[in-house]
Amino acid sequence: MVAVMRELFEPFPAFMFPEPFFLSERIGRRLLDAWDRVSSEALRSGDAERLHSAREDYHTVLLGLIKLLDGYQMLAGNLRGDFDYPPSAWRERVQESRDEIQKHYDSLFPRWQTLDDLEAILLERITPSREERLELVKRFPPPQSWYEETENPFEREESS
Repeated sequence: MVAVMRELFEPFPAFMFPEPFFLSERIGRRLLDAWDRVSSEALRSGDAERLHSAREDYHTVLLGLIKLLDGYQMLAGNLRGDFDYPPSAWRERVQESRDEIQKHYDSLFPRWQTLDDLEAILLERITPSREERLELVKRFPPPQSWYEETENPFEREESS
């Protein structure tokens, strides 16, 4: 398996081979935290190629986890009797984890086909939104001298 896959799931190797006892509300958060850590490192190092090389494996693992969580939800929903096992709170946490992983999957894989796609996705993480940019403009307006300029810096100079 590609080394990046290990980084995406460390220090929780059980994500690669989940067992029922390991599934909890934290699995989605830990996966997202690992993605944040690895993608931030790819941005810092300027090397998204390593992460892109793990695309298919990461895709497979996320789909597998979604299906596994769906299976646990189905099993938990079909249990009958006067007992609440697994507890309804557990079923809700598993559903929340499944929703988090699905949202992460949906934000990545329809768009991430090439290395350029991945780089664009990673850059979105550090690019301010339109609202944030407008707020920055309000807080830090351009200097008055810009308004007083009479020359157009984009005009071509005419040669004599």
